[in-house]
Amino acid sequence: MTFPNGDTFEGTYVKCTKEVEKPPAEEGEEEPAPPEPEPEPEPPAEGEEPAEPAEPAEPPEPETYTTSLRQGKGKYVFADDKGSYEGEYVDGKRSGVGALILPDGSKYEGAFEDDVIQGEGKYTYPSGDVYQGAFTNGKKDGVGSYFFKASASTFMGTWEKGAFVEGEWVLRDGSTYKGPFKDGKPIGEGAYTWAKTGNVQIGTWNEDGSFNGGVVETVAA
Repeated sequence: MTFPNGDTFEGTYVKCTKEVEKPPAEEGEEEPAPPEPEPEPEPPAEGEEPAEPAEPAEPPEPETYTTSLRQGKGKYVFADDKGSYEGEYVDGKRSGVGALILPDGSKYEGAFEDDVIQGEGKYTYPSGDVYQGAFTNGKKDGVGSYFFKASASTFMGTWEKGAFVEGEWVLRDGSTYKGPFKDGKPIGEGAYTWAKTGNVQIGTWNEDGSFNGGVVETVAA
């Protein structure tokens, strides 16, 4: 199927019935006032039987319409080389496992939910950097690793709302730093291990980037 804007879709459409949403109030029109509260019922006089409560009125049937939505596996290609998606759809939205290519050349392979990157996946950036792990609402969130191509180093640990907050920084030569992070930099108390010697130094990283190191624990040869 080819759309007027040049986008194309190959896959399955399924007819379904949807409820019509309430349209927004027109500009300048006041929203209807909430209904007045019901008056407090008076108790019956002594010896009288209480009146039976009135049955509530049946709510009106919702207004519906019939449409066709993408369902199951399919491939959607955006016009003018603006990317593509190939994978699973649920009720017209990217949901399940799929592969998304963006206009800048970056690529995501993994889980989607309601058109959003959600769950486990792998994101490859135009720079060659790679993140593999958990996502929430399109952001790195949970346990994952990020490989920096330029420095050949890796962040491995916990992410929150797109930021690396705690874990291990593995450098090119195999040396490691373990501890908390803020804005992509070590912060607070952590331990640095040299790859060649295995020696460990525990110290504190300050907000300004300075390091207050403690005693180096040497490993016997």
